[in-house]
Amino acid sequence: MKRRIAWLLAACLALAACLALAACAAPAEPEGGEEGALIYYLVPEEEARGSDRIRAVRTPLGLSEDADSQEAAQAVVERLLAGPLSGELESPLPEGVELLHLELRDQIAYVDLSEELRELSGVSLAMADYCLTLSLTALESVRAVRITAQGRSVGQQPRQLFYERDVLLSDMDDVLQSVEVSLYFLDAGGALAEERRTLSLYEGQTLAETLVAALLDGPENRELQRAIPEGFSVNYVRVENGVCYVSLPASSLELLPAEEHAQWMLLWSLADSLYSLEAIEEIRLLADGEELKEFGQIPVERIAVRPMG
Repeated sequence: MKRRIAWLLAACLALAACLALAACAAPAEPEGGEEGALIYYLVPEEEARGSDRIRAVRTPLGLSEDADSQEAAQAVVERLLAGPLSGELESPLPEGVELLHLELRDQIAYVDLSEELRELSGVSLAMADYCLTLSLTALESVRAVRITAQGRSVGQQPRQLFYERDVLLSDMDDVLQSVEVSLYFLDAGGALAEERRTLSLYEGQTLAETLVAALLDGPENRELQRAIPEGFSVNYVRVENGVCYVSLPASSLELLPAEEHAQWMLLWSLADSLYSLEAIEEIRLLADGEELKEFGQIPVERIAVRPMG
């Protein structure tokens, strides 16, 4: 009898675990009929109760039959900005956000929104990114999305190119782990100085990109100052087989200081911080998909390999 009770208890626990995993593995089933585009909104937090907070709704876009891919993508974003038709869902975006520009190139949707998007940060910003990404990549013509506000990256997340596979629809309130890293800024004498920082990693974040986001955000120690100019951003940070790829937009290269010494400090601030991670042995800087040979006046090969010792 005891064995039977234990078996039943184990079976119930296993079933409960499977249901919990299923709730976090994918967005809720889309509402509405079979017609229309999939637009992703938020389920109110008090109603989600641990299940997924993002839900798709099939919504007619009112496009003509000869509408092209660009028009379809723009209509999807405008429908998302307009908010859900149902009072049971919430918009992931702040009130007042407008679409300034959308360009579809090589199946990447470049979405530039108004400054109000900067009101979001942390989990709220991630949810907005996810809803935009899922809504646009539901179109056959879109495989990735880049989101900016008035032409500049938003928040601390350096990766601004999102793919559907990047969207992990689970509870982002849970910190996966906390990691201590070294960030390098300028001291009062203009030399690089270490600042120890504990970073929290959430679902969908990597240590390298979180480190770069913290570096771009600037020092916490008031006696230190950034070597990287304000407004400098990155498209993404990716680590493969010990090689860290840092993709830079053209707007960041335009912000490079004119003085060679300042360029050195900027480059070593980035490199020394990344090399504080044991997993990184080499660094490659990219621009427009091509590897940079020079960073201003500095040969990139000077920081391409982890220093000995």
